[in-house]
Amino acid sequence: MNPPKPYSPLKHFASFLSFVIIGHFVLCEPALADSGTLDPTPLMKHEAKWLVQALEQAHFNKVPIDKLEPREFLSSFLERLDKQKLYFTQKEVDNFDKSFSATLITFFKQGNLFPGYEIYNEYKRRSVARLDWALTFLDANMTFDTNQTFDTDRENAPWAKTEHELEKHWEKLVSFELLNETLQQLDANSSEETLSPEKLSEITNNSRDKLGKRYERWKKNIQEFESSDVQELYLSTLTQMFDPHTTFMNIKEKERFDQQMNNEFVGIGAVLRDEDGFCTIKELLPGGPAEGSRELEPDDVILKVAQAEGDFVDVVNMKLAKIVELIKGPKDTLVRLEIKPIQDPANSKIVRIIRDKIKLTANLAAATLHKTGDEDKSKMIGVIDLPSFYGSSGNGPKATDDVEELIGALINLKAEGLILDLRRNGGGYLSEAVNLAGLFISRGPVVQVKSTDGKIRKKFDFNPKLAWDGPLIILVSRYSASASEIVAGALQNHKRAIIVGDETTHGKGTVQSLIPMKLPLNFAAISKKRSAAKITIQKYYLPSGDSTQIGGVKSDISIDTINTFLPIGESDLDNALEWDRIPAVNFRRPDEEFLYTLDDLEKLKELSEERQNTFSEFTYLKENISWFKKKRETKTLSLDLATRLSRKKTDLEVSQALSKTYESLAEKSYPFSEVQLQVVKDQTLKSLQARGGTSASSGEKEPAISFEKPNELDIRLHESVRIMVDWIDILDGGQVSQKLPSPL
Repeated sequence: MNPPKPYSPLKHFASFLSFVIIGHFVLCEPALADSGTLDPTPLMKHEAKWLVQALEQAHFNKVPIDKLEPREFLSSFLERLDKQKLYFTQKEVDNFDKSFSATLITFFKQGNLFPGYEIYNEYKRRSVARLDWALTFLDANMTFDTNQTFDTDRENAPWAKTEHELEKHWEKLVSFELLNETLQQLDANSSEETLSPEKLSEITNNSRDKLGKRYERWKKNIQEFESSDVQELYLSTLTQMFDPHTTFMNIKEKERFDQQMNNEFVGIGAVLRDEDGFCTIKELLPGGPAEGSRELEPDDVILKVAQAEGDFVDVVNMKLAKIVELIKGPKDTLVRLEIKPIQDPANSKIVRIIRDKIKLTANLAAATLHKTGDEDKSKMIGVIDLPSFYGSSGNGPKATDDVEELIGALINLKAEGLILDLRRNGGGYLSEAVNLAGLFISRGPVVQVKSTDGKIRKKFDFNPKLAWDGPLIILVSRYSASASEIVAGALQNHKRAIIVGDETTHGKGTVQSLIPMKLPLNFAAISKKRSAAKITIQKYYLPSGDSTQIGGVKSDISIDTINTFLPIGESDLDNALEWDRIPAVNFRRPDEEFLYTLDDLEKLKELSEERQNTFSEFTYLKENISWFKKKRETKTLSLDLATRLSRKKTDLEVSQALSKTYESLAEKSYPFSEVQLQVVKDQTLKSLQARGGTSASSGEKEPAISFEKPNELDIRLHESVRIMVDWIDILDGGQVSQKLPSPL
């Protein structure tokens, strides 16, 4: 389980407000009262100046900042702040352009962040004022009997020409959201005939209260933005003018990045959430100090936090990110929490916890063993889910080591085929990708890396040891990116693995290097911690010479999903680097290496396509995709209650029919058994012991393997298992794979 994640300005600005309402309640323009301005610190000025130099000197394209188009930058920054064009009018946009376009480049070179903070402070004033206006408008007597409609996506809409035009949009916005909240509380079979005015009024008032609290929370989030949040937002806009994967990380973001890559952190081992201003424990991480204390439970509320024997700090209505910072701390140090227990909310208590290193086992590789067919004809197919190519410079977990351990466990359980699931793997350490590919080839090239100076380095696997020498499928999606694409593409080039999944992977073929900022002595004396820049310095190429940039890795056998219709690929990102190719690596494969033939692949593809055209689960998948496309393409919704009730009834009927089909198909899935890493077993045991569930030691005999039906239907995985069974049958039938020509 991931550790509690502080509020992210980038994510919340990009996704803010999918709501609205109706009516003709005219109010005056909201007063733009000062809600507290933010300013950069002297250190931030130094960081900005350093970042510009780092970008110019290290980025792959070697683009000087003088080539930056100021208007394009300002447009991008405004989009991050006001993506749905809810706060600024064309007048403000024009004023920003007039004030800053001519001097923007000079300001960046000087480390001057004035434009970013000036624009943000104006955004803050206007957004707080608009939310105050919305709270007032919410009290108006609105009706749901109208022929008006609401445009749910204003990303490509023009800026409002006047405040009056913007206010009219907000009237619809608030009305739309109130109607949505009301609809959620109404039965799909409700109608104007069956719904009494009193009942509708009661439900609407309840919805109005919920929506009001939501506006208050959003206003609170905006008001709690810190100077460092604005810095990150502004400088990240700059870095992504170079390419979408070049980023700036302030000190806090750098710490979170390290934590994610290492799959461990120091803390109490609890996942926290904000519930109407109260910091609530969502989950206790297995084996962590919080669980080991036996004094905390999910849904307990944290009221106060104290360091060691120091004074308590009241954290009610405090920003969640600040609470997390208070609770985190060095290993083996004491933190005290005042808790309102869920079991006894009338009486608070003090809990003392010693912070410790927490292993994020939920983010490690995991395996399942799937059993197919009748008992006398059953086959065992191993599946390894690898969420990232994680690694550590110390003794922390490494992806390659964990996958190798799981392969060994699956072999001991008589697995005949192996599926490596990289569908949710967004990349990680290149070294781990190279090492992991080496688990499946005795030797050979894995990736080529081209630097900004044009030099090409070839990375080989020279370790002859094989962890798995049998049939291998790699399951991918549009979310498979970077190092995932290197492994999939390299093993495809070697004819070592068959790629199954979305038509192509993500298409991220660039390499980023983390460059810590160098501090002058006057700042270095204050803190040893550093901000950093993650800058694109190289491009990936497969052994064949093809770049994975933009084009990704094409599946040998593709299965349609909704991913095809979502903007999640590299080609959908602004300022992405272009595709190209370099010469292939001339390499001779070992004669003994297991390979598939093109005949094998064509047969497997033919069998899969036949199933995809005839099996009921693919009919269900196509119907689900069709319904998803229809709903996604609907950008305009009615603000009339009767019209929306009719739509809700239709949607529910479709959803229920699809759900019924899904449940029926799920029963036909192959039974499976979980196969765990030793570190996960140890942590689970530690968790059980902490709760008094067992006194067993890790040395006790393993329980007998048992198979159970999955709770969910995974159509792509289900089909991958079938393809693997077909492949094993081909090999068992005497159609032994022939060696392909040696050069790649």
